[in-house]
Amino acid sequence: MKNSIRIRSYFRHALFAVCLFAVLSCSPAPEGEKVLTATDYEQLQNKLDSVLANPAERSRLIAKVLGSTEEGERHAFLKFHIYGYAGDGNLIPFFSFNNYVIQKWKPGEDSSFDVTHYEAAYYTKFDTDEAIDTWENPLTGEVVDIPHFVLGPVPRQYGPGLGESPASFAPDPLNITMIGDRVYIPTLTRIQYPPRMSTEEWGPYGSDSGSYWDSMLVYSANIQDVFDEEKTHVDADIHMQNFVSWAPYFKLGNSPGRTMARAYGQHISGYEALPEGIRADFAKYTPEILDIEPWVIPRIDSIDLMKELMEQREAGTLDIDQEDYVPYTVKKFNEVVIE
Repeated sequence: MKNSIRIRSYFRHALFAVCLFAVLSCSPAPEGEKVLTATDYEQLQNKLDSVLANPAERSRLIAKVLGSTEEGERHAFLKFHIYGYAGDGNLIPFFSFNNYVIQKWKPGEDSSFDVTHYEAAYYTKFDTDEAIDTWENPLTGEVVDIPHFVLGPVPRQYGPGLGESPASFAPDPLNITMIGDRVYIPTLTRIQYPPRMSTEEWGPYGSDSGSYWDSMLVYSANIQDVFDEEKTHVDADIHMQNFVSWAPYFKLGNSPGRTMARAYGQHISGYEALPEGIRADFAKYTPEILDIEPWVIPRIDSIDLMKELMEQREAGTLDIDQEDYVPYTVKKFNEVVIE
């Protein structure tokens, strides 16, 4: 009897959920908002196909979604979640970070656009906004210092002829598509660096196989906004995944594996669009991004870390050079406890 009551109750709730979904999905669009018809979608798709067939118009569309067709700044904020992959098993949650990007866009020659890129991020406990300076590596149990991320100013260029190299930031390698009422611009960047720090000289900080960086970034925006001739830029949703060799500060040496990042965010109006606490943490950990005008000397996070390690070695303070330093053992994937 109890089982039949539970079954009847389950079906009543299921039926209610189905009815509610039907009501919501069939509800009229908000007053004043035009509902696109099949003919509208076909016309928009045809227009997009026409734009993409013209290299100059395609370049302008890309600039409009990623940045601006006129000279000016675009700001974006993203949340990153970083996972470790040790060559087998599930991903291991590592940490998160809050990421701020500023790009200065300027029309160039031959329908191209010149960009100056500035970026910074501070690290947090996984899936929180609690800033951290140190982190316990679950693959070793060692507590390591985390250098907050600063990159820029980096010059970039987007234009009609920049889609050939897989190691470029040009957005042409993957097809630009329309889904529903949004246009999607996917990018693919694949870079390989030769070994910079050998394990013979730098122990767990080093790597003898070089570094690999695979990044997949997607911008999406409302297609009608993109085709609005009065707009020089549109606000885009931004999603990214990357797959990158271990950073030196993980101190994993030649251990197999990489980190995977999952990020999501959007263009924002500026610093005032950040929550007060996040804005304060940027000011504390990466103040460069809040005032980029004096920021003229290029910063690259991996180069900064190499310099810092070299300075520590020269000063005699590098941890792995100390007599009492005991190397940590890297665990196998099935030995890691994932909380």
